[in-house]
Amino acid sequence: MNPKLKMIILLLFLPPLLGEVLSGSDPPVLFFTGGIFFLVLLYGCGTLLIREAKARWNLQWSVIFLAVAYGIIEEGTMMQSFFNVGHVDLGVLSGYGMYLGVQWPWSIALTVYHATVSTLIPICIVEYMWPEYKNVPLLKKRGIILCFTGYISVIAFQLLVAVLLKEIPAYRDYDFSSFINVVTLLVVGILILLTYIYRESRITTKTRVLSPFFFGFLGFWIMAINLLLPNILAENHVPGMTTVVIQVIWVFLLILFGFYQIYNKKTTKKHMTALIFGCLFFFILLTPLHEFGMAENPDPTGGMFLTGVVALVLLVIWRRSVLTREEKQV
Repeated sequence: MNPKLKMIILLLFLPPLLGEVLSGSDPPVLFFTGGIFFLVLLYGCGTLLIREAKARWNLQWSVIFLAVAYGIIEEGTMMQSFFNVGHVDLGVLSGYGMYLGVQWPWSIALTVYHATVSTLIPICIVEYMWPEYKNVPLLKKRGIILCFTGYISVIAFQLLVAVLLKEIPAYRDYDFSSFINVVTLLVVGILILLTYIYRESRITTKTRVLSPFFFGFLGFWIMAINLLLPNILAENHVPGMTTVVIQVIWVFLLILFGFYQIYNKKTTKKHMTALIFGCLFFFILLTPLHEFGMAENPDPTGGMFLTGVVALVLLVIWRRSVLTREEKQV
């Protein structure tokens, strides 16, 4: 099979498998019996379009703008979870830290999550498997149109069924705000524009780089802090604005980590594969809790434990393969 076709297939399926299945949001039984088509069009087509822009526009760090835009479109525009206090996944964050109609602690956490696990990490995994195609576009004009059509269709369908027709219980008492959604789309537009403006911009620092072990360690805690911290603070009745300030500071530290470590000239594939391993290992450790009903929203029959085992094995094989190939090229 053509390597470019393999990359396309992986970029279609890997994002929903990581973003939904491994996280436990859509266990394998549900994913493979009903949600696969919907989620592949959403996650897969969205990530594939980002990767295509990355290759065609020769993006480095500015691809982050597109990843953030993806998170905002999915959770803000399509799911309306940034604004709907009745959204099923919010839990203790329902209405918490809500200012100007936005549930900020949830919004920040989910944007970071989708920008990494659902988009940037799958792109990095695939490009490391075929490094010779790292900067090569995968789609022709027709493929881009099909991807964009599939992506927009899923978003439109969700908005129609959930928000406008109120066929989903969580949206029956939800008042859709045209104003806040227009503002959201404007933010997305600005992010896309910034991506294009800074398409040739490069960050190359030469400071001391941390060891691969610390990259993996930090990857694990980046995911843990992002998803657990807002919930812990909310459960302990910390004022919402205080939580938002803490999250903003934390995101700023993430940016500094990217500036001085990820885009460091001394950073190697050993560092980056360790970082990805650490990020995904956090979710792998949670799979037994999902399986045996100890985590929130458990699905005992969903096969989450097996999902974790398979993910761990494939992750180890992927990292070893990438590093072995790099050693042979040296």
